[in-house]
Amino acid sequence: MSKNRHFTAIRGILHCNVLNQIILLLILIAMLISCSCIKNEAADIEFEKDETSKIAVINTEDISYYWNRDWLGRPTALYDEIRLTTTTYIQTHNYIFGENDCNDMAVELWQILKDKGVTSLIAIGNLEKSNESFFECNHAWLLVYSGEGSAAAVDTVSAGVYLWEQVASNPQLKQFWEGFLYENPTNLFTDFKDRW
Repeated sequence: MSKNRHFTAIRGILHCNVLNQIILLLILIAMLISCSCIKNEAADIEFEKDETSKIAVINTEDISYYWNRDWLGRPTALYDEIRLTTTTYIQTHNYIFGENDCNDMAVELWQILKDKGVTSLIAIGNLEKSNESFFECNHAWLLVYSGEGSAAAVDTVSAGVYLWEQVASNPQLKQFWEGFLYENPTNLFTDFKDRW
């Protein structure tokens, strides 16, 4: 009888261990499923990161690096040069979606201004939306800072040259100062090559 009790106790322990093993297995499966969900969430986060700009856009806290210091004390002459260059450019370039659109035009005018000694930044954004995400951007234009730091937005499609001071009388123009900024076309192309 003592052997039977001992055997029964061992069988109970083994049964308990099997039950514990099953419970542990279920816990392990639950943990793996949980980890899988975390991994999927991480993959979604990575995907979302891929949905944003791949190039670090310029640090707007030190925008003074892009001021046109060669034009210091001559902001009117700078803006006259920008207006003349933009008007001349528009006379020979038409906006044709998919062929010669705002991206192409902004890049071309960026180069023309650069050749004339004018530093500009390529801006992308959505003029109809505030705080747009990278993939909500649907327009490109230029921003030009005078030697003193005042800004002008240059819309290559409409040939508009807008000064920050005009925002007070036309609040919609403020949208030109929202978006992502690029110091050169290469970085813009890297971000937009799939959408260009």
